[in-house]
Amino acid sequence: EPKSSAAGAAKPSFDCATARHAIEELVCEDPELAEMDVKLADVFQNALKKVEAMPNTAPQIRHMKAYELRWSRERNECAKSKNAKECTAESYRYRIADLQARFFLVSSKSPAVYMCRDNPKNELIVTYVESDPLTVRLDHAGKTAITFKDDEGDGKRFDSPQGVSFEVEGDMALVTWPKGNEFECIQRK
Repeated sequence: EPKSSAAGAAKPSFDCATARHAIEELVCEDPELAEMDVKLADVFQNALKKVEAMPNTAPQIRHMKAYELRWSRERNECAKSKNAKECTAESYRYRIADLQARFFLVSSKSPAVYMCRDNPKNELIVTYVESDPLTVRLDHAGKTAITFKDDEGDGKRFDSPQGVSFEVEGDMALVTWPKGNEFECIQRK
C-alpha cells in the first residue's frame, strides 16, 4: 500500500491549520515536501542541542532562530518560481545540508589545512561533509562558510549562495570569499 494514503499522509512540522503562505500550503498538500519539512525540523533541533551544549550560547541560539526565520522567508519566495515544488524541495535540501555541515551532524572526512597567500598564518581549514548535496565546510579568518557541490562540475568546485567558492586542483585551491576577495591556497602535507 502506498505510504501517502490520505489518512497516513506525511504532515509537516508546523500546524497546517495556521498555514498562511502559498508555500506553506504547498508543503501541507505535498507528502514529499512535508517529509522534508519534518527532516529539517529534526536536523535543526539536533543543531540546537549541539549549540546548547556549548558555553555562552544565548547569542548563537538567537542567531540560529533568526536565520531559520530568514530561511523560511527565502523558501516562501519559491511561490514566484516557475516550478514552486522543485524550488521548495531544493531550498529544503540546501538548508538541511548547510546545518549538517555547519554542526557536523553527518559524517565528514578529516579536515585538510591549506596555507593561503603564501602566509603560514593565513590558514584555510577544509572539511568535506557527506550531506546531500555534498558540502565543503570552509573555516577561514574566524568565519565559517558552507559551500555546495556544483551540480554541473566534476566535484572539484563548490559554491555558496553568499558568494563563497572553493575550487580544488591537486593540492592547490582557488578560493573566492565575498566581496571579490579571491586568493590561492596550497594544501599542507
